Amino acid sequence: MLEIERVQSLAQFNKLNGTFITVLGMVDDVSLLNHDFYDYKEISIDPYNETLVGTYDNFEIVNIHEGSLEINEDMLNELARNKIVKEYPIERQLSVLGSVLEKLADTANIESEELKEMNDFINEIKRTNKIRKEFYANNPDYDYKSTEELDELIEKKYEGSIQAYNGQFTSI
Repeated sequence: MLEIERVQSLAQFNKLNGTFITVLGMVDDVSLLNHDFYDYKEISIDPYNETLVGTYDNFEIVNIHEGSLEINEDMLNELARNKIVKEYPIERQLSVLGSVLEKLADTANIESEELKEMNDFINEIKRTNKIRKEFYANNPDYDYKSTEELDELIEKKYEGSIQAYNGQFTSI
């Protein structure tokens, strides 16, 4: 069981509708805070293990480890996006689309000079980037690391550490 260590704090609420905004540390002069848009209540809370639920007129302080885990659509969308972009980076997606569009344009006899120029430019950049990577990887004056090597290093570096147990989602 976690030991609760409460400190005096200020709960900030939206002045118009009483919605809870955040918990602030105590300040010497509360009058310096924004009272035009917010109301404040002094509370005693463990900022690492508790949160405030409710409104200005009706709230309670609850243990964050005992309630249900909040999941929202934006979180799931971000996880899905990250998984897609990790497998198919935007540059790769655009290259695939550009290549297919160029083939379709050629098949349909559609003028696509600008598309062909863009695809040629992208292919040239990718070609020179590959040469650059090979140069740095094979040159003893540089300590080149591939994306895979960096990912492996980070995984080893933080394996079993607090980052592995911080409650954040890392994949779908």
